[in-house]
Amino acid sequence: MSGSRADGKMRRRNFVKLSGVAGATGILGMLGADRVLADAGPGGGAPAVDAPPHGGPPNGWPSGDWPSDGWPPDDGCRPPTPEPTPPPPPGGANCPAESFDCGYVNDTGPRVYLWEAVQVCEGQKPGPPFPSCLSTTLDYVIFNGGSGSDHDYLTVPSCRVKGIECPWIATPAAPNYWLAAWNNAQQGAPGYVHYPQIGLGINSIGDRMQDQLHIHMAGILSGIQGQLNSVDSTITNNPARWRNQFVRVVGRNAAGATDRRTYRALRVADLNTNLFTLLRDYIVRPNNTTMGEQMLVVTPRLTGSGGFYVLNSQALMPIRPPGYPGGTGTSDLLLVYA
Repeated sequence: MSGSRADGKMRRRNFVKLSGVAGATGILGMLGADRVLADAGPGGGAPAVDAPPHGGPPNGWPSGDWPSDGWPPDDGCRPPTPEPTPPPPPGGANCPAESFDCGYVNDTGPRVYLWEAVQVCEGQKPGPPFPSCLSTTLDYVIFNGGSGSDHDYLTVPSCRVKGIECPWIATPAAPNYWLAAWNNAQQGAPGYVHYPQIGLGINSIGDRMQDQLHIHMAGILSGIQGQLNSVDSTITNNPARWRNQFVRVVGRNAAGATDRRTYRALRVADLNTNLFTLLRDYIVRPNNTTMGEQMLVVTPRLTGSGGFYVLNSQALMPIRPPGYPGGTGTSDLLLVYA
């Protein structure tokens, strides 16, 4: 072995020994100015070895023995190549467990177009579809509605949530989708509803076309608030009385004809409380009915101290006053999309 080769081997041995010692405290913690102390350090009799410049060996090291990335060969110090970080699941960690009522992440088909669109917007899958993602958050995505008008938008959860029947939406773990929909329907927001008054709505299982929960953000049919104002004194602000507070409201069906139905009415000061929770606790459970049968419409209260009217109905209204018309499972009778 030549002298220079032996000298190179000795220098490498010194550096490897240093690397093992420095592992606990960090090699940079043992740097003095621009030098690394090998083996015994100052006063220990061992020579100082120059720190390797980026991409090269220490001064005097045989360049042919040093990899081009600047790390010593086979010394255990080379950092591992990091694994690529997979994107987080839509909605983050606080999503419902997969189930029949809430849906499955891998659901596909024409009735889960909105769920597939959410995944595209959240970066979970490539298109198709290729939706217009007006706003994408960890909790929800804002989309254009089916009509394409400037007063037809949707708030859709980032989690896989089949619809109003999913129990998770009424729990504290769920975001307040109603408040998100209202805020996003305001002027300057991504889903700004260009209409004199705003209506928010969700349909029952039997009256929807998509099996991914979506809250409609649309106009409220002219005259609806006037009808509610006229019976405002009979509408409770006590959720415990909601199930017995009936109002008759004249809406309009798809053919444009008037359509009178019975709704349960509640007044709320704001949308800070999850309306799905109120619906479950004060309508569904006391009436021994199901969430999947219910619809909701929310619209501003234009009298008194303001706030909102919350209207609930279902196609087979189990209890209603004599002479009152039947209920409905759709919000479409009260909302204006096109």
